[in-house]
Amino acid sequence: MKALKNIVKNIKIGIFISLVNILIQGVSVLVQNIIASNLGIVNFGYFGILQSDYTIFCALADFGMATLILAFFGKRATQGRLFMSVLQLRLSMTALAALAMVSFAVIFRKDSPVFIGELVLALGLLFQHAFFDWYFICGNFWRKLLISKVLHTISYTTIMGIALWHFHFDSIPAIAGAMVVAALPAFGFGVGQAFTPKILRIGRHTKKFFGLMFKSAAPYAISSLASFAYLPVGLYTVASFAPDTFLGAYNFSHKLIILASGLMVHFISSSLISLHQTDSKTLHLRDQIVFTLFIAAASSPFWLFPQYTLRIIFFAAPWTPDVLETSCFCLRVLSLSLVLQATRMGMISTMLKEKRTWLYGAMITAGGVANIAVCIGGAQLLPYSNIPLLAITGDLLLSLQLAIYFFRKGRIRW
Repeated sequence: MKALKNIVKNIKIGIFISLVNILIQGVSVLVQNIIASNLGIVNFGYFGILQSDYTIFCALADFGMATLILAFFGKRATQGRLFMSVLQLRLSMTALAALAMVSFAVIFRKDSPVFIGELVLALGLLFQHAFFDWYFICGNFWRKLLISKVLHTISYTTIMGIALWHFHFDSIPAIAGAMVVAALPAFGFGVGQAFTPKILRIGRHTKKFFGLMFKSAAPYAISSLASFAYLPVGLYTVASFAPDTFLGAYNFSHKLIILASGLMVHFISSSLISLHQTDSKTLHLRDQIVFTLFIAAASSPFWLFPQYTLRIIFFAAPWTPDVLETSCFCLRVLSLSLVLQATRMGMISTMLKEKRTWLYGAMITAGGVANIAVCIGGAQLLPYSNIPLLAITGDLLLSLQLAIYFFRKGRIRW
């Protein structure tokens, strides 16, 4: 009974954090509608590549630190000298990631339609609206987190609305620039809540802390970066092996699944918060079944009514019958990833709480490598329409690895 209460508590906290983030994600979906309308199907596909690249460099800037801070420090990360060291680390990593993104753009995207957009969003790395989310969550500052998201929702709606609706921005660089400007108010709010001039003083203690954190965060960083060898690889594979129209159609379904996957991360955070309040080392199968059924029910429109889901969410997209049919197929297939993610949520949060990070990092890396190999190899041998199926190979393998590990350890009970 106590275990069942914990899973219900996890769902409640996860729902709260998710709903807070849905404020901006919901508006983002509306903005994506206008972007798709302004850019057209083909350029909207390339815009998806740009956003995926940006997300990867956001993960590089994080380098697993947010998870590490939550798992190791909790509320202590918002207080005293530890807080200053953590913030200095986060600022330094963000600056390095921005430089890395510029270098990546020059080397790999110079002849791509997204080149200028890459340079613009590299600047955006320095002003991420979610930069201070770790501070609000670790400190249980739920009201401030809500204010931050509401503020960003308002600024994002206003600025992007003016740029896309009034001025009809229809180029990737211009839209990327508007997105950077829209993030500034929420970033400024975070600076006002969690920034002092002392942050700029980096001494010997800070350097030692940096070294310790990099060493401890390495498995988290591997896990975080390896996660991009899963669903995003499908998008890059489509861009390399499929026609531009298929890329555009695929991007619609890909965006919905990535949005839903992002919300799943908040459930892992909520589970970690609850696990820190209990010494139980046993996973209960019934709890996993309850959570998996919850996610399956929440995502059921994706595979039961994909056409209506896509038309409702992307109501302004320039749909054609062929593009819509392709997007429906992709959405049905990719939605299986969400169910697989749900089956392993409790196992992942337990491993993170117990600091078995190197083992988890090895598992997710193995699944990612297999996913890349299957996607690229399969795309060369099979019709490109099979790429969505190939893209969930990593999810299946990772879930199987985790299940086998916990069953062999005798850690799973009914």
